[in-house]
Amino acid sequence: MNSSTRSQIATSNPTSEAMIARAEGLAPKFRERSAEAEKNRRLPDDSVVEMRAAGFHKILQPKKFGGFELGISTAAECIRALATGCGSHGWIANLFIVHNYQLSLFSEQAQREYWADSDDVICSTVSFATKSDAVKVDGGYRLNGRWKFSSGCDFASWFIVLKPSATLFDWMLIPRADVTIEDDWFVSGLCGTGSKDLILNDVFVPDHRVLSIRELARGTTPGGAFNQMSMARLPFSWPAVWGIPAALIGMATGMAEAVRQTLIGKKALFSGEKQVERVANQIRLTSVLTDIHAAELIMRHRLSELERWAEAGEPPSAIDAFASQRDAAYVARLTGKVAAELGLMAGATSVYLANPIQRFQRDINVGVTHVSLVWEESAENYGRALWELPPKAIRG
Repeated sequence: MNSSTRSQIATSNPTSEAMIARAEGLAPKFRERSAEAEKNRRLPDDSVVEMRAAGFHKILQPKKFGGFELGISTAAECIRALATGCGSHGWIANLFIVHNYQLSLFSEQAQREYWADSDDVICSTVSFATKSDAVKVDGGYRLNGRWKFSSGCDFASWFIVLKPSATLFDWMLIPRADVTIEDDWFVSGLCGTGSKDLILNDVFVPDHRVLSIRELARGTTPGGAFNQMSMARLPFSWPAVWGIPAALIGMATGMAEAVRQTLIGKKALFSGEKQVERVANQIRLTSVLTDIHAAELIMRHRLSELERWAEAGEPPSAIDAFASQRDAAYVARLTGKVAAELGLMAGATSVYLANPIQRFQRDINVGVTHVSLVWEESAENYGRALWELPPKAIRG
């Protein structure tokens, strides 16, 4: 795509409100396809076509390469809305969005390779390596081994893999032609994400397609300087960690609505009382919806703070920075609590596989296990900041 075409796209960027409306409009379709996604253990092709047509993957993509640069708050609201229909769809939407932001942090040369033929490109990542190694050679690295959890890999043209080392987590960008996908994604929840294994056999990664974890942690990436995107001034994990809580909030919202609808017309087995007239159910539903609303407010507050810090170009205090990470983990815990309460409220008929309630619950149960949302680590880092202790060292 030439520069004049990209310029035309940039001037016709959708607004944040338009993008959120697109997500809300697609959520019912994705709800109808949730069973299909779970059965096939990947998103339906039609869903990905619609996601790309809506431009969700361009929300954080640089304008220099046909993106919208709409900001992390817009991304989170779209992810949340899509996940109300189907957890796997919301999860993958998050990754399509965040991965193209990740690409914007690589070197200019790597970005030009990635978006050489089109601004409509999708990437997947793999973060956990087994039996893998990286050997430094002239001009780059050679990779061998197996990497896990490549969500959305069936639709990706490029992959970001973590350098397999006990002490380093540098990112390495490789094209689809260099990987073999092995399907081992037989899981209890988020089945539709298709998070399969990647096999790499003597793959060469040139130096310009390697990004240092140190630069990511400091907000000093070459791509950030090239694209002049304000969010790139922040350490990558600060905004990126919020995509999964946004999806979890959406799943909890979708599950709550499914339970509300289920209890309409339903009666208690022994008393015959209408379920919607039982005070216990009225209080329970009010409680979970209040928890969901609290989670939304926390997320929106933290994202507005992140955007303010990015625009100012000044780092916040350690306490403020760790509070944002803490709250992302807390929101995940809160959605897990909501799912457990809704599962009890729904009753035994909700356990059938055809019922969306149990699918939401399983998706949330899997989603909260993500390594970025470990409560104890986030709470420890925040606690250390409270006592003005140095943060735990980042490996690398």
